[in-house]
Amino acid sequence: MRFPKINARLVGTLSIILCLPIMCACMSTPEKKSKSAQELLEEGIKESKEQSNIRAKAVFQQILEDYPDSKQRIHALLFLARAYYSDEEFEEAKFHFQKFIDLYPAHAQVDRAYYFRAMSDFKLVDLALRDQTATREAIEGFQQLIDRFPKSQYLEEAKKKKKECELKLAQNVFEIGKFYYRTGSYQSAIIRFKNLVAEHPKHKDLDEAMFLIAESYYYEQSFGAASLSYKELLQKYPKGRFSIQARSRLRTLRR
Repeated sequence: MRFPKINARLVGTLSIILCLPIMCACMSTPEKKSKSAQELLEEGIKESKEQSNIRAKAVFQQILEDYPDSKQRIHALLFLARAYYSDEEFEEAKFHFQKFIDLYPAHAQVDRAYYFRAMSDFKLVDLALRDQTATREAIEGFQQLIDRFPKSQYLEEAKKKKKECELKLAQNVFEIGKFYYRTGSYQSAIIRFKNLVAEHPKHKDLDEAMFLIAESYYYEQSFGAASLSYKELLQKYPKGRFSIQARSRLRTLRR
C-alpha cells in the first residue's frame, strides 16, 4: 500500500500554529513575585485591625520564617505575641513575649513585652485551683517591670495588677484554709491561716482567719494554744465580729 507524500513545509507550518497558543500563554503569565517583609508586615497589621487574627498570625509567622534577618522581624514577633493575646491564647502569647524579651532586651518596646507577658499569666489565674503558679508568676512578672522600667507607661497598671494578684493569692489561701476547717483537717487549716496572717496582714478577713486558728486548736483539744489564739484575736479586734464568741470560749476554757 502506498502512502501519499507529506509536504515538509506544511508540517512545519502546522507545528508553529499548534505551538502558538502555548507560547502566548507562557508570555502572558508573568512569574508571581513574593511579597517583601514590609508588605507582609503591613498586611498583618491590617488583618489585626480587622480582627482577622488567624490570618494575621500566619502573616507574622511567615515574616519570621522567610525573613529572619529583616528589621521587620522584630515588629512581627511583637505583633504575633499580641495577636495570640487578643485571641486569648495566653500560653502562646506568653511564649512569644518571652522570646521577644530574650532576643531584644534593649528594644524600646521591651517594657510592653514584660507587661503583656505578666498579663498573660494574670489572665490564666483561676482561684478555684489550689495550684496558684500563674498568680505567683504574674506577681513576679509585674515586679520585674516595676524594678526595671520605672518610667514605663505600664508602671502604674503593673502596680495595680500586682496588688490584685496578691489579693487573689491571699484569698486562695483563705479559702483553702476554710475548706480544711470544714472537713475537720484542723492542722492543715492552721497552717494555711497562719500563712495568711504572716504574709497578708491586711487581708479583709484576717479576723476570721485568726478566729478559725483558735477554733481549730480548740477542736484539736490543744487548749493552751487555743487560749493564746483567742487572746491574740481579742487584743487585735477587741470589738470585732468574733469577739463575743472568743470571750465565750475563754470562759469555757477557764472552767
